[in-house]
Amino acid sequence: MKMKKQFLIAEKMSLLVALLAIVASIGGLLLENLYRDSEAIRAVWFVNDLITLFVAVPILMGSIYFASKGSIRASLVWVGSLWYMLYNYVFYMYGAAFNAFLLIYILLFVLSVYSLILTLVQINVVKLKSQLLDRAPTKAVSTFLFAFAGALGFPWVMLALRFIQLGETPPFEMTIVFATDLSFLVSVLIFSGILLRKKNPWGVVLSAMVMLKGVLYPLVLIIGGALAFVRVGTWDVFIPLYAVLWLLCIYFYQLLLSRIGVEKI
Repeated sequence: MKMKKQFLIAEKMSLLVALLAIVASIGGLLLENLYRDSEAIRAVWFVNDLITLFVAVPILMGSIYFASKGSIRASLVWVGSLWYMLYNYVFYMYGAAFNAFLLIYILLFVLSVYSLILTLVQINVVKLKSQLLDRAPTKAVSTFLFAFAGALGFPWVMLALRFIQLGETPPFEMTIVFATDLSFLVSVLIFSGILLRKKNPWGVVLSAMVMLKGVLYPLVLIIGGALAFVRVGTWDVFIPLYAVLWLLCIYFYQLLLSRIGVEKI
């Protein structure tokens, strides 16, 4: 998928996303009083900034470069990197206590949304179809996506229903997690799995998109949760689940990408 003129806007916007993510991450790491949240939440933001700065941003910038050379795989990684940024900064916008970087978080989210849309609509799925679906392990990956959605969605739904039944209000951070994961993650996992099972080429694109987030974000939850435990003694009981899903996501993500041809289109 050679990057032609129609991709230039998406490329420039994506590079701006990378630049702003660098600013936001460095600020979060170096500005001691930026985050005004509890110590446990601050630990998660700290790890999030580290992962974004040293892992997510280089992946985004590298994928843009190789996509410009015509790499199909890099184009899918590019889409997934933007999805990670979108998902990530939803939490910063709504989950972090008001701070000096709020407008940067909003701008990052908005630019990630429009960059992702521009990148997706320019993907020629007709040309991609033969190269993707002939090799893609659609049944295995779609089954994993459904299992991933169930493993994450079921506990969140049950917890939400329990709070509703008891007439109680969960902590604000938990409400953010319920809303964001069920709308931005679980629903996309299910939709991607359905398209993939039906051998729709968009299923491959969306599956690769959502699974890269599944490769990157559990690192934040696992390491951040461990750091929070060290700092304040609060243990996230879902960390073992995150670790299992992370390992499985790595396996199925590389399985999907490895079956995609290296031809340039």
